[in-house]
Formats: sequence, structure tokens, C-alpha cells
Amino acid sequence: MEVKVKSRYLHISPRKLRPVINFVRGKNALQAKSQLKFQPNKGAAMVSNLLDSALAVVKSSEVTPESFVISAIACGDGPRLKRGKPASKGRMMPIKKRQSHLNLTLSTETKLIKQVAEDKKNSTNNSAKRKIEAIIGEKNGTKS
Repeated sequence: MEVKVKSRYLHISPRKLRPVINFVRGKNALQAKSQLKFQPNKGAAMVSNLLDSALAVVKSSEVTPESFVISAIACGDGPRLKRGKPASKGRMMPIKKRQSHLNLTLSTETKLIKQVAEDKKNSTNNSAKRKIEAIIGEKNGTKS
């Protein structure tokens, strides 16, 4: 099963949001939610709210939330609010207030393992193998 949620027009620049996204990518949904509580960034609260929204959708289905993994999370540019600051000689210095769009996809671990296995067949690199080993290691309680 796959759940997709979006959050648009967030008042934070994508550059500030990307480190938080990279922090939670590929983790179990409930583990990511608990780890985001202790992140000091403004973006961590935004990602946490989006994750809560996705988990609320999951709870309405028959699948347990513990089996979901953040399979894809991406941040894109939103529209820019154009403001200005007065400068000398009657000029105006531009200020661009950036916004972000955030997309999150949760999928069950078994589906993610199948997807990575298919990627492995199609490509010759070892990154797919490492992803499978990481998922299996997290299931068994060990980290690689």
C-alpha cells in the first residue's frame, strides 16, 4: 500500500527544509516522527505535521502504521513573495521570501523491498543491495 500526501505554500525556503528531509528519508514512519520531536529546526515541525497527516490516512486503512516506511520525500520551490527594502537615493533593494512545496510518500516495507529488488535487476550498481540490507537490518534491530 502506498500513501501520498502534499503540503504546499510552506513559509520556509527549500534550502532550510532539505536537511530535515534528508534526515528522515528511508526511515520507519513512527521512528521518524519520534526523532523529529527533538530536532530544533522550524522545518522539522512542518515535516512532522505532514507525517502526522499521512499516518492519519494510514490508520483509516487495515494496515498497521508500524509497517510503513518513508519511501519518497521531496521538497520543491513554491512561489516567491517579492518585497523590498528602501535603499539610498530613492532606490529599492529586492527581498525574495521563498516558499516550499513538500511531497511525502509512505509505503509498506514489503513493497519497498520489491521495488528495490526490481531496481537491482535493472541496474548494475550496489546501491540497491545496500538499501535492501538497510531495510532488513532495521527490521532485525541492527544498523549497518
